[in-house]
Amino acid sequence: MARWKVLIADDEFIIRDGIRSAVDWAQLDMEVVGEAEDGEEAVELALNKGIDILLIDLNMPILNGIEAMKTIKEKIECKMIVISGYDDFRYAQEAIRLQVEDYILKPVNPEKLKEILFEVKKELEVRKEQEAYLEQASNQIKKNHSQLMERFFFDWMHNRLTESEIKSQLEFLQLPGNTPKRLLLIKWSEEQINHELLSEEDRKTYLSAIENITAEILEGFEKVILQDQKKWIQVFIWDETNKDITIQIEDAVKLCINQVVYARMTTIENGDYQQLTYAYERCKNELNNYIHLTPLVRQALAYIRKHYREQDLTLESVASTLHVSAVYLSKMIKKELGQSYVHIVTQMRIKKAKELLRYSDLNIRDVAEEVGYDSQHYFSTAFKKEEGMSPKQFKTKEAQ
Repeated sequence: MARWKVLIADDEFIIRDGIRSAVDWAQLDMEVVGEAEDGEEAVELALNKGIDILLIDLNMPILNGIEAMKTIKEKIECKMIVISGYDDFRYAQEAIRLQVEDYILKPVNPEKLKEILFEVKKELEVRKEQEAYLEQASNQIKKNHSQLMERFFFDWMHNRLTESEIKSQLEFLQLPGNTPKRLLLIKWSEEQINHELLSEEDRKTYLSAIENITAEILEGFEKVILQDQKKWIQVFIWDETNKDITIQIEDAVKLCINQVVYARMTTIENGDYQQLTYAYERCKNELNNYIHLTPLVRQALAYIRKHYREQDLTLESVASTLHVSAVYLSKMIKKELGQSYVHIVTQMRIKKAKELLRYSDLNIRDVAEEVGYDSQHYFSTAFKKEEGMSPKQFKTKEAQ
């Protein structure tokens, strides 16, 4: 068993030798690892040896005992006992500020010193036990970190936690204290899973690969990525993200592992912690509805998502790309989405415009161009029709 390391610091050899000889160090599970005759040497030895106990005189050359203790205390944690020839209140007061264990006047009473060292030993043992317990608890937490994270976000998304519980668990898990700004849901295509008759091990491998691809695309962002129900990946993001992140993920998964995933990202409105619950339900419903569309309509929506910035994104151009007639595509979109092609494009553009107005410094003209409008007036008219207020009013409201 390792012994507690002791350093004796006094400018008089006879004092150092007397202290060393007066105590049965082994009986106290201690060993004297060094002696110093000035404050500077005391600091050097204390730091090099990593001492547990310092016995130090106050009146020493080069660097006095008070300054030496201050320097040592800043660098390492050790118990300090002052041994001094000064019965001076000022010295005692300064020593108390440094939280020394005791203040002994010379000549040193061996029995008194032994009593103090015995008490210091007990305190060190208690501290060691506490540190061992904390390390064990920390290791257990690290071991179960992913399960704790999954349980917490599951309960949060399903509105099972109070605000104070959310705050305390965010702090415990060392996450930002506010609600994430974005929620990203990724679902692996059930058609592909069933078609390929994958084993459980294969599913886990593919899902981990999808998670790794997502993590790589979102590198540098403050985020938490979780797997859920064997087909879902949930990503909670505290930073602003590129508006095309979902398309990047879908394309990267297809390119890297030849799998089809569907991704949706929603903005979590600023406000209370309940907003995450609403955002999760909204995003999950949107994604499930999207997945159950016919392949043609899904392809049309995916194409619109990629090309909404283009001003010439007409029904005819989309239909031509998908090798169907404009009439047939219009009919299928109306049938499955209950809205016209023009309204779908407008909604998508306005949604992106709101994100830019909320989080960027772009002026309204630039926002209009960024989402596919060549006319600020036309953009403002479309925006007001969808949102009931002008882009300028929306930006002002969000800034408040």
